[in-house]
Amino acid sequence: MTPRLIFRSATLALAFGTAVVLARAQSTVPSQATSLSNLGELLDRLPNFPGFDLPGFMPKDVFQFYSSPHFGDLVHRDFMRVPVGLRAKIDQNYQAHLEIEGYFTHGLGHAAGYGLDRLETGIKYDSTRPSPTSPNLLWSTGIDFATPLDHPPMEITDGYRHTVPYVAVSKLLAPDWSLTGYSTLGIDLLAHTDLPSNFGRNQLHSNSFTLSGGVTRDWKTFQTLLTASYSSTALLSDEHHQVFGLRPAVVFPLTRWQGRHTRLTATFGGWSIWGPDGHELGASGSVRLEFNYKTQGIAR
Repeated sequence: MTPRLIFRSATLALAFGTAVVLARAQSTVPSQATSLSNLGELLDRLPNFPGFDLPGFMPKDVFQFYSSPHFGDLVHRDFMRVPVGLRAKIDQNYQAHLEIEGYFTHGLGHAAGYGLDRLETGIKYDSTRPSPTSPNLLWSTGIDFATPLDHPPMEITDGYRHTVPYVAVSKLLAPDWSLTGYSTLGIDLLAHTDLPSNFGRNQLHSNSFTLSGGVTRDWKTFQTLLTASYSSTALLSDEHHQVFGLRPAVVFPLTRWQGRHTRLTATFGGWSIWGPDGHELGASGSVRLEFNYKTQGIAR
């Protein structure tokens, strides 16, 4: 085994171990209504800003296969969830994705079986030309749809379909500091399935909107992000509940193999949520594997 291979293996083992340790501090999963439960989902909605080297952003004319296993399930559940997805650049402006999540017994607890628990799909329009009045600003808009599959364990799903139209912007704030700001506005429309309702702590129980904003800085070897969000049911339902969230995060590229199209990134961070059920504070970690395939030849 070469020293380079040993170093890469050790780095991956360290990232995996850190993700599991951070997962132990996570008492509950943040509500998806806050847009903080899945940082990758938030980033995927942002426009593909040039030089914005974060997970989910992809060059044009590329198919991207990705997966981000839920390592925290090794601690908190009797099974492990593994989402597998495909993103595709339809043309210069449009991008579509399809993601299926499966679960299986990991052997560290009681037998929970195996199967498919969630399907997510969506389409996004990316502006390719900066605004004439603000050359450093780009925008995107799209719609995501998620639904539970079959009859998974009750703790996996809230029992609802989610349709989320959204609009997002990114703006280069300080080029010399590699500092970029971003913001998204989305509407979460719920439709009940035949599964029982199972809302998490501080998860809004009806249609809501979420406004998120934050800043990120590229430090060349890693990226830092700070995202704040506000969710409310006041304008879209008879309820009047609000959820506030704050999430700092650090994204580390674990591989930079020349001549290949595989990227492995680790994300570590914390979250703080204030909502109808009180205050939540926790930490989380994840690892995401991406493989980009160019449709015409191999990009170099």
